[in-house]
Amino acid sequence: MAGQIAELARDTLRRDFRAIDPRMARILLVEAADRVLTSFPPSLSARAERSLQRLGVTVLTGRTVVGVDGNGVTLDDGSGEAERMSSRTVVWAAGVTASSLASRLGELTGAERDSAGRVTVERDLTLPGHPEVFALGDMVRVRGADGVSVVLPGVAPVAMQQGRYAAKVVRARLRDRETPPFRYRDKGNLATIGRLAAVADIKGLRLSGLIAWTTWLVVHLWYLIGFQNRILVLIRWSFSFATHGRGARLITEAVAETGARQPQSSR
Repeated sequence: MAGQIAELARDTLRRDFRAIDPRMARILLVEAADRVLTSFPPSLSARAERSLQRLGVTVLTGRTVVGVDGNGVTLDDGSGEAERMSSRTVVWAAGVTASSLASRLGELTGAERDSAGRVTVERDLTLPGHPEVFALGDMVRVRGADGVSVVLPGVAPVAMQQGRYAAKVVRARLRDRETPPFRYRDKGNLATIGRLAAVADIKGLRLSGLIAWTTWLVVHLWYLIGFQNRILVLIRWSFSFATHGRGARLITEAVAETGARQPQSSR
């Protein structure tokens, strides 16, 4: 997201304003860990950070956001001293809590929940003591063979595989057949950073730059439903890539003029 915002400010919007230059905007990426994209190997994290810096993004690692208000954010680097960053625009992309439905299911069934509100399900994705109820997606954690609960990545492939597995279990039950426990098959990680910049970790194959960006493009087109949708999306992406543009300009709020006279009511 930081890379996309940088491209918008320095490329797409550079001619949209008369009084300001969007390229002068300062874009900060705050990460509590010691590197960005911690789900990737350290070598790819380093390449991703260099790509962000080339786009004009300032990467601040090892810092935790401890306060957000209308004028900026307050950071803590672990030393106990607060660091203030002024900003009128803050985008929060850190962890979120699970759906309230998970907490409700946990209360009704007695299932364990973690600090993020995820409910623990059995190895067949059913709630403990309730084999008729399946729970899927990023609101659950799956109990492993050793009894330890595993939190799977909160990405679409996990939910897709779990959905297919749940349907398989239902069909097997109708035929009085047993089904092996759910097993997530990690097909790899892809992350796009900006124009012609991405990183990919696919079964130990580590890619970056143009080849990783092309791989990301092909994978996303492949998983679209229908050949017509793939062609239309490819055409739109190609047009945006060639014109360096975006298709929408939104004005979300009208700012009132300072000191404007209010209309007087007539009697």
